[in-house]
Amino acid sequence: MLRTALCLVAVAATAQLAVPARAETLHWRVNSLLAPQLFGESGRLLAAEVAQATDGAFTMAVHNQLVLDVNAFEALRSGLVDAVWGSPGHHHREDPALTLFGGFPFGPDPAAFTAWMQDGGGAAALNAQYRRHGLRSIYCGALPAEGGGWFRFPVARVQDLDGLSMRAFGYGASTLQALGVTTYELPAADIRPAYEIGIIDAAEFAMPSIDDELGLDEMAPYLLLPGWQQPATSLELLMLETTWLELPDGFRDAVSRACDAVSRWTLEVAQPRQETAIAGFRSNGVEIRQWPDDVLAALEQAWAGVVAAEMAADPQVSLGWQSYRRFLETGAPAGPRAEGN
Repeated sequence: MLRTALCLVAVAATAQLAVPARAETLHWRVNSLLAPQLFGESGRLLAAEVAQATDGAFTMAVHNQLVLDVNAFEALRSGLVDAVWGSPGHHHREDPALTLFGGFPFGPDPAAFTAWMQDGGGAAALNAQYRRHGLRSIYCGALPAEGGGWFRFPVARVQDLDGLSMRAFGYGASTLQALGVTTYELPAADIRPAYEIGIIDAAEFAMPSIDDELGLDEMAPYLLLPGWQQPATSLELLMLETTWLELPDGFRDAVSRACDAVSRWTLEVAQPRQETAIAGFRSNGVEIRQWPDDVLAALEQAWAGVVAAEMAADPQVSLGWQSYRRFLETGAPAGPRAEGN
């Protein structure tokens, strides 16, 4: 009986080794680049999961944009914040090679994107880029596809894009520019005013549930699907490389498991919300159309030119693209061209 009791004590003690002693506590200030009432739910989930996994020994206060994305790297280096919650695409001005890892035109859906990042070498390729800046990224899943854009007039042919003024971001904007679209990278709060006074005639911003919260269905009569420009948007917790290495093993494990929980949330909870939002748009009188096949083909061809030019301008971009292409060679599905609700 004594031996059994001692064994049980030993097992219990071993189970607790994953989390540092209760006396060792840590509190992080996290700068979220995701608007709190829009994308921010995922950051709060991450913090809650870490606190639960460590019995409150490791806590995170997630603050909305203590600093802007352009100042995020410096905020980490100066110690103003301990980590940044967002997506690699937020840092495209500091390093264009990071853009690809935030999601890209005609890319994989969230499940396939996660497979690339976790099992296909994507996370390693991303951290090879961040290492040049002394940073470490922990992959935390991917949000569902964006909508394909809100339009004042329907898009029926490629020529309808030429001369159009549109709110757009990242590689999607570059692809649209190749077909004659004038793009503006407007923050969420400026989209409706810009549309109402005629600066733009179209806008793409985020996944349908977020567009719904912004009231974009009250702004424009047409919504096009699919969101070819961003079939997935990755999430990450970004910190100094030294910060990650100095974390106790149990805390690192807690962060990794919390990111896994967020990744599951994006697939199990966030995706059904998009279907609900689209159904709501329909009931409110929005005309939901599919991008015409010939327009999608032209956009896909334009994207091929954009990524080729990006790789020619910055060889680092090609490292990420080659990682994704190797992933596809394993038989993983490429992003669907025409998928929508």
